[in-house]
Amino acid sequence: MVWTIIIIILSVADQLIKLVINRNLTATDRISVIEGFFYIIRRENSGAAWSFLAGRDWGIYLLIVMSLLMTALLVWLLAHIRHIGLSLCLSLIIAGSIGNLIDRVRILAVVDYLDFHFGRYVFPTFNLADMLIVIGTALLCIFLLKDNKLIDHLFPAGKNENQEEKRNRHAAKNPRH
Repeated sequence: MVWTIIIIILSVADQLIKLVINRNLTATDRISVIEGFFYIIRRENSGAAWSFLAGRDWGIYLLIVMSLLMTALLVWLLAHIRHIGLSLCLSLIIAGSIGNLIDRVRILAVVDYLDFHFGRYVFPTFNLADMLIVIGTALLCIFLLKDNKLIDHLFPAGKNENQEEKRNRHAAKNPRH
């Protein structure tokens, strides 16, 4: 239940920020937070990260279907694991996925607003939902790299099958008389 609340709060926060951006900025507006480095702008991206598939009529629909399938898979995983760290990671990823999915379905694009400049290089504009996905994925990788037994929390059925196979092999080698 707590993970559902976290997902709802973060998804709503993402949508509220995007609502404020949409109501107060045009595509040409730019608010300087740190001059020459960090700006708040309004961009609509009909593609994925770094505008992948943007400008293709079918691209946004493919992204919607992929987002729905991935979000459903992550929700299923979240419902079947009992590990706080993994649940947190999945909750962050799901919340970000839902935030961007709502945009894709509603306006056939994702609203991005965080704009960073590093000298001449302009990092691709992003939003809270993107940050949730990246942070959740990075934490998931760290957890999995630190403890290889955590994979058993993601796929517990595989662990039970392996134990059963070991018992069967043991029984075959040591038959009772």
